[in-house]
Amino acid sequence: MNIPPINLKAQFRGVKKDIMKGVREILDDQKLILGQYCLKLEEQAASTTGVPHAISCANGTDALILSLMALGIGRGDEVITTPYTFFSSASSIALVGARPVFADIQESDMNIDPAKIEKAITPQTKAIMVVHLFGKICDMKRITAIGQKYAIPIVEDMAQALGARRGNVSAGNFGDIAATSFYPTKNLGGIGEGGMVLTKRDDLGEKVRKLRVHGMGDKPYIHEMIGFNSRLDEIKAMALSVKFPKLTSWNKTRLETAGYYNMHLRDIPVTLPTIEDETSHIFHHYVLRTDKRDGFQAHLKENGIMTGIYYPVPLHLQPCFSYLGYDEGSFPIAEKAARTSLAIPVFPELKKTEKDYIIKTIRLFFESQVERPATDDI
Repeated sequence: MNIPPINLKAQFRGVKKDIMKGVREILDDQKLILGQYCLKLEEQAASTTGVPHAISCANGTDALILSLMALGIGRGDEVITTPYTFFSSASSIALVGARPVFADIQESDMNIDPAKIEKAITPQTKAIMVVHLFGKICDMKRITAIGQKYAIPIVEDMAQALGARRGNVSAGNFGDIAATSFYPTKNLGGIGEGGMVLTKRDDLGEKVRKLRVHGMGDKPYIHEMIGFNSRLDEIKAMALSVKFPKLTSWNKTRLETAGYYNMHLRDIPVTLPTIEDETSHIFHHYVLRTDKRDGFQAHLKENGIMTGIYYPVPLHLQPCFSYLGYDEGSFPIAEKAARTSLAIPVFPELKKTEKDYIIKTIRLFFESQVERPATDDI
């Protein structure tokens, strides 16, 4: 078999007719930016998350930058975040002039550790940025309590968690402001770059809407603040709007696949992701952890199964962040995750025969690693 990490072509076949119809409509109408489909997409996101303000933008990194700018984060400020995440979680902090301050992750789910957050707070801490890694919602009960205790706003990086919820609260509705991404490989992926800011605070929603269009309000060419250009194209918004009604079923299928993997791999020597309930983890990635990661990955590749390492170098060890003064050993749990994590295919279009082949191939690798007891020659 040849199994990719995600099959975008298979997904597109299910929505191609409606997307191509929408493309023709937009091109005929020539309303190409921030039109009816951007508005529809924002309404869909607001309805799904229960957050009143959903503001589309050019990409997920811009969504983080816009969120920090709306909070007034800038030079001299510190923002606490995780060292084990995609680069833009920390780069967005640096790009607004603030200093990323890292707090180690939990062994259990690789999300930021609330106890480590509280220890990292200083008088310069102006925000806490949590990342719902791989689609799993962080321990937001403890984290929001910390934010309230110290009067520090919380930014949710939910680029991998759109549609996840803990109880009746959706990702994006725990903190003060949230950012998500519509990069093509996300659970709700676009036909190009795209992002969105979500907030329940009216003041932040108003700021973000202005910041994404060069700081303009209702009056054209009157700039109330210094913003930048981060508008979403109508064609991209339309494609996302077409896909949006399928997000819940796609996330459910990912969860079912994760449960199937867990059931059939539970007796082999790997750390499996935990499934607490049916909503708090939407499995943007299904990540195994093993000390034999590199050999394991090579074995899967040899057998036609493509995998991903997220993320091979934690952020505190990235060359561009050397000025922060962290060293190897500063965040041992994050560093261990970087050495041991491997994501296997979990996309919704994965066939049962492919899942069974993946399970069989994984088991073969670990069975081959078992040391046989020595026997005396007869």
